[in-house]
Amino acid sequence: MNLPSSTYDWKYRIEGNTEGYPLLWLHGFLGAGEDWLELVRTHFSDYCNILVDLPGHSGSIMPTDSIFANMLTALPQQLSNSGFEMFTPIGYSMGGRIGFHLQQLAPEKIPALVFLSSAPGLKTRNEREQRTIDDVQLMNKLASIGVSPFLKEWYSSDLFGKIKNNAILFSELCHTRSNNDTEQLRQALALMGNGALPSLWDNLEDIAVPTLLMTGELDSKYFQLNQEINQKIAGSIHNQVADAGHAFHLEKPLETARIIRHFLSEIIEGE
Repeated sequence: MNLPSSTYDWKYRIEGNTEGYPLLWLHGFLGAGEDWLELVRTHFSDYCNILVDLPGHSGSIMPTDSIFANMLTALPQQLSNSGFEMFTPIGYSMGGRIGFHLQQLAPEKIPALVFLSSAPGLKTRNEREQRTIDDVQLMNKLASIGVSPFLKEWYSSDLFGKIKNNAILFSELCHTRSNNDTEQLRQALALMGNGALPSLWDNLEDIAVPTLLMTGELDSKYFQLNQEINQKIAGSIHNQVADAGHAFHLEKPLETARIIRHFLSEIIEGE
């Protein structure tokens, strides 16, 4: 498949075994590629880990005239130029949505998929329009109160389960994400938010590669969504991480790694 050319420059770093099986780690809204560092260094050092900074996050600057389709096209091109002809996306939340779109764009490059607390968009136009309105209000609030207070409020929500009760993790999340730029986050949400991206629900039955779906036990919304996804993607696996919320990979890294490694080992051994 020949992809149209694009000039967007994705930011990523490589961790682990450069000759190993390539894993493309895609973080969520407000995050950074470094979110995965401890996990991959501790549990995936035998893999080639590509840690991406999504556009508008951390040091990845997004031009004001960015177009999502063009940016997305640039990623597999850039990876190919770096010698990665195939890769398995591991996407959390917003990063998972990027993973769904990558699979549609370049399915021949993706031998497997891993989704953490994610879904292929909102199903109806009305839902997307309402989410766009909500996202604008969210970004206005961010601009009004500032990044640090916003982060504390964000990670205190019920969506994130017990993170607010873990003083060390809560403090670390708020500190490491405080360097995000408000205007860049606004652009990122405008282009890659749930309200901005088209729904891929109707394309799920076309996915024909091994797919792992993971959700946290305390994240009932995404558990239900992934139950639906599980029914649509033939042969997919849905695993739930006990006593954890939306960001279960941060709350329960050992359990998260165990499930992903088991899934990957079966794929690699089957090649």
